[in-house]
This record gives sequence, C-alpha cells and structure tokens, in this order.
Amino acid sequence: MKKFFPLALAAAMSFGVSFGPAAPISFAQAVSTNGGSIQGTITDPSNAVLSKASIDIRGIDTGFTRSITTDSAGFYSIGPLNPGTYEVSVSTPGFQKLVVTTVVRTGTATSGNFKLSVGQSSETIEVTAGELQVNTEQAGVSDVLTNEQIQHLPINGRNFLDIAQIEPGVILQSGESFDPTKAGYSAISVGGVSGRTTRILLDGQDITDETVGTTIFNVSQGSISEFQLNRSTQDVSGDITSTGQVLVASQSGTNRIHGQAFYNFQDYRAVFADVQGQKAPFQRNQFGGSAGGPIFKDKLFFFGNIERIKQDSATPISIGSQFPQYQGLSLTTPYKETYSVVRLDYNGPLGGHYFVRGNYNVNSVASAFGDGFQRYANRDNTPGIAGGADFQTGRFTHSFRGSYEKFHNLISDASGGIFNLLPGITFENVVQNLYTGPNDLAPQGTFQSDKQFRYDGSWTKGRQSFKYGYSLNRIQGGGFAAFFGLAPRIRETSGTAIGDPTDAINGYHASSIVLGNGLGFFTEHSGFGLIGGGVGDWREGAYISDTIKLTSNFTLNAGVRWSVDTGRANQDLATPNCSDISSTLDPSLLPCTGSTPLFSAYNPSFTQSHVHQPYGNFAPQIGFAYAPGNHKTVLTGAYGIFFEGDVFNNTTNARTGVIKQGAFFNDKSICASGNFVQPDGTVVNSATVGGVTRSIASICSGSVASAAPYAIALQQLYQQNSAANATSANGAYIGQTLDAAGIYAPNYKTPYSQQWNFGIQHEIAKGAILRADYIHNSTIKISQETDLNHLGASRYLNVTAAKNAIAATTAAAGCAGGSSQAAINCTIAAAGEGAGGANILGGNGILQSFAGNGLDSGANFNGGLSAGFNGVTPNTGAAFPGQNQLLGSGAFLQPIGRSGYDALQVVFRQAKSHPFKFVDRGNIQVSYNLSRIVSSSNNSTGDQFFSGLSYDNDNPNAYIGRANLDHKHQVSFGGSFTMKYGPQIGIVGHFSSAAPTTLLLDNPLTTGNIFQTDVTGDGTVADLVPGTLPGDYMHRVKPTNLGAFIQNFNNTHANQLTPAGQALVAAGLFTQQQLVAIGAAIQPIATLPQARALGNPSIRGMDLNFSYPIRLNRFREGMSLEPAIAFYNVGNFSNFDPSKGPSGTLQNVADGGDGNGGTVNTLTGNVNGLAGPGAIEAYRVGRGSGTFDQGGPRSTEFQLKLNF
Repeated sequence: MKKFFPLALAAAMSFGVSFGPAAPISFAQAVSTNGGSIQGTITDPSNAVLSKASIDIRGIDTGFTRSITTDSAGFYSIGPLNPGTYEVSVSTPGFQKLVVTTVVRTGTATSGNFKLSVGQSSETIEVTAGELQVNTEQAGVSDVLTNEQIQHLPINGRNFLDIAQIEPGVILQSGESFDPTKAGYSAISVGGVSGRTTRILLDGQDITDETVGTTIFNVSQGSISEFQLNRSTQDVSGDITSTGQVLVASQSGTNRIHGQAFYNFQDYRAVFADVQGQKAPFQRNQFGGSAGGPIFKDKLFFFGNIERIKQDSATPISIGSQFPQYQGLSLTTPYKETYSVVRLDYNGPLGGHYFVRGNYNVNSVASAFGDGFQRYANRDNTPGIAGGADFQTGRFTHSFRGSYEKFHNLISDASGGIFNLLPGITFENVVQNLYTGPNDLAPQGTFQSDKQFRYDGSWTKGRQSFKYGYSLNRIQGGGFAAFFGLAPRIRETSGTAIGDPTDAINGYHASSIVLGNGLGFFTEHSGFGLIGGGVGDWREGAYISDTIKLTSNFTLNAGVRWSVDTGRANQDLATPNCSDISSTLDPSLLPCTGSTPLFSAYNPSFTQSHVHQPYGNFAPQIGFAYAPGNHKTVLTGAYGIFFEGDVFNNTTNARTGVIKQGAFFNDKSICASGNFVQPDGTVVNSATVGGVTRSIASICSGSVASAAPYAIALQQLYQQNSAANATSANGAYIGQTLDAAGIYAPNYKTPYSQQWNFGIQHEIAKGAILRADYIHNSTIKISQETDLNHLGASRYLNVTAAKNAIAATTAAAGCAGGSSQAAINCTIAAAGEGAGGANILGGNGILQSFAGNGLDSGANFNGGLSAGFNGVTPNTGAAFPGQNQLLGSGAFLQPIGRSGYDALQVVFRQAKSHPFKFVDRGNIQVSYNLSRIVSSSNNSTGDQFFSGLSYDNDNPNAYIGRANLDHKHQVSFGGSFTMKYGPQIGIVGHFSSAAPTTLLLDNPLTTGNIFQTDVTGDGTVADLVPGTLPGDYMHRVKPTNLGAFIQNFNNTHANQLTPAGQALVAAGLFTQQQLVAIGAAIQPIATLPQARALGNPSIRGMDLNFSYPIRLNRFREGMSLEPAIAFYNVGNFSNFDPSKGPSGTLQNVADGGDGNGGTVNTLTGNVNGLAGPGAIEAYRVGRGSGTFDQGGPRSTEFQLKLNF
C-alpha cells in the first residue's frame, strides 16, 4: 500500500492544484468502469486537423451540458458520461456548424471523429449517427447489451445475466452449481472458465461474492440501463479478473416522468411441458415497477425500482431403478425474492454529474444442492449504498466512486415434514440418487462486507491522452459451516448389500458413517459477531495508461495496472517450524527437529517464514485500433496481462491445517478404522443404546437401520466432547498429522492470464456491424494440488513393510510361511480365488485383505497421515509410504496449473428503424463461437480456480486436455421486432455442441487400487485411460469408435501390472501370475452392449415472446398497456446435465457384472454402458433454483405491462 500511496497523492494533488473555474479545454480518454465517453478528431475536407474547434454536448434526456475545445491535434475527449443519447455540436469559423446525435454506451469510447464542411458558421448540418458504430478507439473485445435488448428480449425471471448468453463464448450457469449459498442466483462463464470468477461491477463498484463467486445480490431487470461484457483484453481501469468482466449501469431519472408497472405469471397447468414425465406443480408470481423523473428540471432527478417474486414449485426426484417404491416423489422448493433500488442524479458544479444509489435485496429459497430430499433453506439479506462524482477542474477530469455493501446469508435445515427414511440420520445411496434426512451442509452462515473507494482521472496533452486511477476495497468475510452438524451421515453402496437389495435400510450395511463435531469455524479470527470464521483482505489497484493518436485514424493504447489482494493465501500466518510438531508423536518418528522450517521436509526450497505475498503484480497491456479511409472498417489488436483473484473458500479451506488450536470444524469417518479419537485424546470404539453396547465394527457391518441409533449416540458423544474442548489442539494441524492437506505452498503466486486478440469490424450499413475476432487466453500460475511426498508412488517401496503386510494376510488365512511364495499360494487357494481374480470385489476380497494389512499406498493405509500419528512405524505401516516415510501427504497448493483458450468469435449486430418492410423497428444480434479450452486441472466441474487437483503428482502438467466447459461450436442469437401492423416479437436462441468427457479407469476399490488404476506409478488412482487426454471423449474418442478403443485397450493393457505391481515383482515378493490371480492388475474394460456408445448430447434452447402494445395517448403521451406471452424453450428441446452423466469412468468387467457393462443405473450411466433414451433421461435438465431455468422443459409466462 505504501508503494502506491504517492500515485493516489498525485491524483489528489491534480484535483487540488487545478481547482477553479472550469475551462473549455479538451479532456483525456475518460472511459472507465464508471461510464462511457465521446472522443475523436475534428478535420476539414482535406483531413487537416482543426484546433480550437468548439464542442458542445447535451444530454437529450437530462439536459446535461458540457463545452470543450479541440487541442492542437484537433483531438477531444469527454467522460465519463452516463449511458444515453447525446447531441454533439461542432463549430469553428469558416465552416458549417455540425450537430450530431449519437449514443454513449457503458465502458465504451464512442467515436467523435467528424469532418466539417466549408461554409458559413450560421449554417447547420444535422446528422444522426448509427445506434451501433464501429469502435475506432479501443482495442479490446467487448459488447454492450442495451436497454432495448434487456426490455424486449424474452428473459425468464427477468434475470439480467440471462441475456449475456447471446454473446459468443458465454454460458449461463446456476449459482447453485458453485455453492448452496448461491441457490437462486445465476452466473456467466466466459471463455470456457467457470462463472465463479467473472467480475461483476454495478455503477463502477464491485458486487462479486468473494467467498464462492458470482454476485452477492441479484439486480432487478427494471433497474438496469445497460451492461457491458468484456471478453478479452479489458480496459486497464478494469478490476481484477483473468476471464470476463461485466459492467452494469443502473437506470437514472430524466426530464420526463417515465416508468413501468408489470405483472408476470407462470403456472404448470398453462402450456407447460412435463418434468421427467411428471406434472410438476409450479407457479410464479412476479410483479413490481419503476418510476423516474425530474425533481428540478435539468438539475436533479430521481429513479426507483422494486420487484417481487413469489414462486412455489415441486421438483421431481429421480430415484434409481433399484428402489421403485420411492419413484414418483417430488420435493417442494419455494422461492421468494424482493429487490429494490433508489437513485438520485444531480447535474451540478464544475460541469459535473453526481449520484447516490441505494439497494436492498432479500432472497429466500429452499433447495437441496442436488441431494434428493435433503432440503435446506437459504436466506440472504444484502443492503448497499453507492455514490459517485464526475467533474472537471482545469485540465483534469475526475471520477470518484465509493460504496458499502453487506451480504448476510444463513442456511438451515428444512427437511422436516418431507419423505425421510431414517429420522435423525442423513442417509445417502449416491448411485440410486436416494438422499433423505437433514442436509449435511446445514447449518451454515456466510457473511461479507465491502467498503470500496476508487478514483479515475485523465489529462490530455497534444496527441496523447493520459488516464490514471487508484482503487481500494476493504473486504471482510466470515461465517461458519458445521457440516454434518445436525445428523451423522450414513452412506451405502451396491457393494454393501447384505439382504434384499430393494430394501434401502435393512438390505445394506453402511459403506461409511461420518460424524460432525458440531463446530463450524475454518479460521481463528473473530468476525461478524462470531468467535471464529473471520477473514479479511485489502484489495488495491492502480493504473496509468497513454492513448496516442498517431494519426487521425490510428490509435495506440499502452498502460500498466498494479494490483494486490492481501492474505488470500494466508500470508498473515508464519509457516510452522519442526519445533511445532506435536509432542504426542514418537520422537523417533519425527522428520525434523528444532527451528528447521517444517515445509522444507516436503520440499527443500520451502524455507520461507511466510507464504509469499505478491506485491509485484504489474500487468502491462498494449493495443491499437486502425480505421483507414472513411472509418467504416477498423482493425484491432491487443495484448495484456490480467491477474486473477482467489475466493475466500480457497483461503479458509487451506487455513485450518496451519492453525494449532481453535473451534474448527472436524469430522470423523469411523467405519474404516473401527474407532475414532476424541478432542480430549480418548479413543472411542463402541456405543451403547438402550443398554446394548456394540463395537463400531459391528455397527458398520450391521444393517443401516440397526446402525442408525448408534450413529446418533456416537455423534452426540463426539459433539459433547468437541464443545467441551473447543479450544484444544486442532486435530487437523499439520504439526499433529504431518499431512499438508491442501495448504498453500510458500511459493504462492497470483494466477494471471496473457490475453491476445486480433480482429476486424466493419459497418455494413448504418446501424449494422459485423465483427470477427481471434482470441487467445493463456492462464498460468493456477493453484493446483500436488502431493510432494508422492504417497503410493511405485518407486518408494518399503520392502520390510510389504513383507509384514503379506505375512499378516497369509497368517489370517491360516497359511504358514510368512511372506514366502508358498504362503501366498496357500492364501490364494484358501480364498478360493483362481486366475483372473473373479471375486476380488467381495467384502473380504483377497486384494483388499492384503491392502488392509498395509500392502497399499500411504494415502489409503495411513489415511494420508504420518506413520507416527497412526501409531505405527514405517516398517509396520504402508508398503508404499511415499518419498519421506515419516511424513504424511504433501498435498500442497502450488502455482503450477495452466489453461489455454483459443476462439474465433463472429458477431453481427443491427439496430435501426424500418430495417425491413412491415417492420417499424428491429434489433438483432447473431453470434458464432469456434473455440477450445484446455486445462491441466483435474476438476470435474471445469472450475479451474477452485479445488484443482493434478492428474499426475510426478508431472502435474503432463496431461492438458479439454476442460468440462468446452463447447467447440456455439451459435447464439437474440432479436426483437416491432411490426408495423402487428405485435412486437422477441427471440433468443442458444445452441452449442456437446461438452467433452474425460475417460477414466474404473476404480471401485477403496483399498489396493494402486495395483489396478495407477498406470503411471505416481500414486494417484483412477487414472486417465492410457492413450487419452482429459476431455477426449466426443473428440478424439467418439461414440462410434469407443468400442474399438476398448477392444484395443483390453488387447494391450488388460491383466498387465501397474508400476506398483511391477515393484513387488522386482522385489521378489510376488510373481505376475499371483498378482493377476488376486486382481492386483489392470482390469479389462467391459465391452459395449451395442455398436454405438452413449454420447453427450448438445445444448439447444429457444425462447419467444409476443406482445401487443395498446396505445393510451389520450390519457398521457407515451402511455401504453402491453399484454404479452413468452415461451421459454418453446420447442421443449431435451437438454442434459453433463455433470451428472454419462460418466466417463469405463466400467471394468468385474464391476459391470455381466461382461457387457452391466445394468446402467438411471442417474449416472457409464459411457460404455447401455445407450438409448432411457440411459440419459434421468439426468435431463429440470428447473433450477430460483428463476434459473436454462435448458429446462418448456414453460409459458403471461405478462402485462403498463408503460408511461
């Protein structure tokens, strides 16, 4: 902060020194996140520049005026200006006066290049510029979505972000796909990257959710003037983001009283399509209005808007075929939201514009985050106030913005009164999509406050225009998340069946039982009235840029931006030393002692005392715009570096591992170990209910129904002990476990992208623009989790530990000889398992028996923890313990991830009156996007900036392939037409090719899987199928050739040993035949049950609306009553959620059951399983939370508007 204080001071001095009467001089390019501008060069018929030409502008709607003169280069620029229509008058002696009516857009420099004609200055020529113009000043790639589009295109739920889908490379996402706190919100993905990190600014102030992403409050459609979407190389004044940025401008009052009242109604009985074959009750009432006008004409204006949604719905829950008795049930998911905005605008001294805006949003929605009947209630309250001032002093322009916003979110359980198999239990059968009981995400609270200030200034000298600025945002976050806090979670799988497989609670034993400690903090800092959970950040930014008019038609832009986010990687904490290792660990099993940095035990270079705080984030950019001839064609090119943020969820998830004590959330999964350690150090291995005591092993092996009361008793015991010892030692502290578990590495770097774009714009006709751009975005330094201790890596075999594991297994089978070949053969024979390992998936399968005694990875046998923490020595622990046998996992977050996006984007836009015969008014946009997004992140959601894993710990960037949000082809369009003798028609369409799928080896085992699916020997399991890259399915491997691909795999890889198996053979512990016999080899993949595999479907959607304005001019000029009807997904196109299926895991023969892929469950079919409509119907997109309905079944809305 100290480093850039002089820049802020210089800005303030430029204000103070030049304070005085406004002088009529030219301004610098003042476009920023705060508004638009008009700028250009005035020339005579011979293209000679005209200096000291008088420029007078007037806002048509507000009477705002400002006068300036061109400089010695004939150049002028003025802004920031509110979006709207302006009249520009240009005059100079010896030339006719020119009056041009033009439009200013948010974040855009509107061309003011005008040529004067020789004549008397008393003569006036009036010209109306096209509503759409080529951008002759800016080199980046962006578009403005206008108020006309927002008002007339069909937008389901009046969600303003919905319209962004007509832009190339944009995908609309449900906010709930990020986090349960975002139920009822939407987000937009730009350039193949999750919408979590798309930056959203309202009136120049950031309204992005810093905890999980997207926005902290919904903005009502009626309060929006327009918004700009930046897709590449955004302006240097833009905020921190490496992907996309949305600049939203709110409505303001004008000299005319104007407004709208509306009522929208939807009901499932009125032209709705069924949801998964069911009549799903649904009704939405949405109503509200806005009004604006003058308080004092040309001076003071008001605007207000309020909207309300009341929605009642029932969501069908698709249960798998294993439990037909529960099919046909639905979950009620009510939703209510009220949002309001008030604003005052003032045309005041210094030729300035001043405003203040207040907003309040309350959102209440019930949802389940995809977890069946586990309903929760989500409620948000978000107040905010913002203000700004744009004015001039002497040779300088000034723009100030300040705001305060607060986000208050609470999640509580709402499962009462609905279908529940086991009261008091969070029950889950994931494969069959059967979820009942309290939601394991509740209770939760998420809080955020933003105190923002920014200054943007500009100054012009000759052909050069300088702009500069500084911003400061004090962001505070907080909250709690007591996962599993309301009930223990019991899960079952098809492999835990012990009886009737159609009896969900008596026919299965638990595959896992998880207890929550009832505490919910992830940091030790207080905040928002809580004793923990607080997190804070000082975000600073500063920039300076120079725009040079080399000629009247060639503009060169160059600038640099500096930014910092403090504490996002827990830089406030000192990294632990070896002396911080718990004294409870055996001193003989410590990896280091004294003041040696503990992290250096994982990587010798990790010797820093704190995680690196990147104060040196300087981001240069350069670009050009060349408009030869008549300025109807523009060539653009730009390059820039853009830094990315890090959401607080990443910060807090990585923090608990480096804090010694606190009231932190923790959980215990008890079935694997048969016991758990309480916070006070006592060991629990049994529970008593009704006077009957059972061991945890007995509880987990009995029916789920019989386990339920004991799980409740164990959770109560755990929570009581946790509450009594809330400030005791943190069981997740790295000094206790020697498990890095997602901690930031000391060499943290801020992710950033290098963006390139080259394009051409051409004005085909007045008001019609065709634009084509090539975009390249290369992002590096992404935090990606990699195990630096390489647990399970085949090259780190502890032969003694392996022999001990073998001997323990052979002894349990009653075979003498310890780890000898004879003992192993005896054990195989005793288990009754011959060649091929036909029964290796049984509950007591021989491979699991060997693994359960230690012939496994340290990630499995030691749970990723150190041998000392588990009370064993390296020789009695895991056979593959990693590089340092005294450590646990070294899963640090390192700045090693990368991604790349390449796209050809083509956009045609037209907005004009009388574009065709019988059409009074037309506004159309058609976009095409040809692209590819690749990433090194092993993340199934395509969310590269959140919880990214590595495909290979030895070479994290060895496998870079298509990300999950990649869609090679996208066609989008939106248009509205006012017919001369008929209705107004609006249409929106969005079509894209299928998303990719990553092909993975089937990994049904929880232990011993390094012998089946770790084909690279790095210790990770469920590897990519050899010969493929991420996202290969639907591209290099297609549904038509998957069968041949599987056949080739089975011929070349099946029954071969993984590197872990090869290590055992090389050490003389097993023969290849023995390993194949127990199933410790790569398994053959089940062949296809049909010629063509199950493919990923494309995305299709088209919305239509029809309205008929009834003019009421006899009551008031411009008044109309407008009945309308809108159809969303009018064709009822079937769309399917790629995140739910089909799964890219290729079922192996044993897992498939019949050698042909087996019976594919109705929710997550495998791509090598059964194909056909029935295999994908279960994951057809339904209605989302709130108003999000992208790709859902057809719905119909009846609308009535009163415009005045």
